[in-house]
Amino acid sequence: MKQIIIDATKYSPRVELNPEGEMIIQGRSILEDPTAFYNPIINWIKNCSVKVFTLEARIEYMNTSSSKMVFTLLEAVKENYNLKEVYIKWFYEEDDEDMFEIGKDYESMIHIPIDFYEYTDHHV
Repeated sequence: MKQIIIDATKYSPRVELNPEGEMIIQGRSILEDPTAFYNPIINWIKNCSVKVFTLEARIEYMNTSSSKMVFTLLEAVKENYNLKEVYIKWFYEEDDEDMFEIGKDYESMIHIPIDFYEYTDHHV
């Protein structure tokens, strides 16, 4: 697996995938066609063959269609039988109940524990 870095735009988050099994997704996801954006990332996860996988989600805001693709991404993490240990870190801004609840919903749907981290400024 090779490292992939996708720079953030006004509509899409920054995504960093590295061969050691670490993924960071950060920013806003308000894409008109999130499938085109997220499918290569999901395929990377499906083909990842490390034993330990860590995902840091630092999503400030996402629209409904992006939210569905992030859920599909989390399902791909769960379904990859190569990954023996999975750590998901969900960062949300202080008082952002919506992003906290979305993370909690994902946790209950995929049945993988998620660690939640509240932060107070915009520079995480």
